[in-house]
Amino acid sequence: MRKYELSISADYVPEWGTTEAIREYFQNSIDEETRDSSNKMFFDYDSATQTIRIGNKHSDLDIKTLLFGVTTKNKDSAMIGNHGEGYKIATVVLLRLGKTVVFQNYCRREIWRPRLVKSRRYGGVLVPTFFVEPEAVWKKIPEHSLIIEVGGITPEEYQQIKDCNLHMQEGYAHRDTSYGAILDDEENKGRIFVGGLFICKEPRLEDIGIDFKPKVVRLERDRSMVNSFDVQWYAARMVEELKDAETTKRSLNSYSGVYINSYSVPSGLKNEIAEDFINEHGAKAVPVSNQADMEKLKKRGYRPVIVSEAKRDVILESELYEEIRAENTREKEKARPLYDRFCEFAEKIEDRLEESEVTTLYEFLDELSELEEKKED
Repeated sequence: MRKYELSISADYVPEWGTTEAIREYFQNSIDEETRDSSNKMFFDYDSATQTIRIGNKHSDLDIKTLLFGVTTKNKDSAMIGNHGEGYKIATVVLLRLGKTVVFQNYCRREIWRPRLVKSRRYGGVLVPTFFVEPEAVWKKIPEHSLIIEVGGITPEEYQQIKDCNLHMQEGYAHRDTSYGAILDDEENKGRIFVGGLFICKEPRLEDIGIDFKPKVVRLERDRSMVNSFDVQWYAARMVEELKDAETTKRSLNSYSGVYINSYSVPSGLKNEIAEDFINEHGAKAVPVSNQADMEKLKKRGYRPVIVSEAKRDVILESELYEEIRAENTREKEKARPLYDRFCEFAEKIEDRLEESEVTTLYEFLDELSELEEKKED
């Protein structure tokens, strides 16, 4: 029997529990099938023995994978994992929680039995140690060549594992896009998944849940969060792709719609959103997203209403706000420096003038520029 001691503390990732650890095994199994569609994964639970079994049809584990950083996924965007640490960390957590773990590595005719052992090398500290039996006792390799068995999983823990794994759920409401799926069930609102595996909650994501495709976002090492900008950016792209009126309306008022591009919203829907806005706030209401615009519109006799930038742009681009757009254009034109406006005019008429007239025109512009500079001083 060979023994492999990992240089990792038994207290690593203290915030992880059983659900997070099993997620890592499940993730590896999904990734193996993603890499090779014939390498089918399986998963079962025996409530009588309180044992979970996870595996693949023809996977195997090389002993080198016990080294941290050894991975075949770091250049594959379709993989959920990419750091080469997942199953080692998961094993440490499960052992710390008093679970039993056995790797039936049939392809290599090995059984791996990890345990927490007091290490002489590290002064008696408990460290995860893998004991590898080099000769298997079975005569025939079963249907699945790699099976991980985890014992001590209570029915309550198993239910939590199911709740955090869309692959184990049937009939959950979702709408697919090229970036992933929008989740519509009430229990999934505000929840973020990657590749069907629960990652974290985002309280500001009140109207939907999201299951990102692994290629869209990259996870941190502890799998505890996704970059908040990524959530907002790709949620907006998913809403745009669906082109569903009610979803767009809700998103424009929420965290998921911050980065919706107004040009992606059909003109008919822009008019509908603008009409809803007028019905709610009155005929003189105008959407604004900052204090400066609010003050300007008050002076012009309008009733400014603070909304998100995305919603403001959608409403102002509707047919119902053509007059406001025209006024805003005139206001911007008035605010432009006189010199800039004359330069634009000069460029338009230059080819119609005699050479001497062009010279006179640009001499005038030089004088005007000097006057503008003195005015600013």
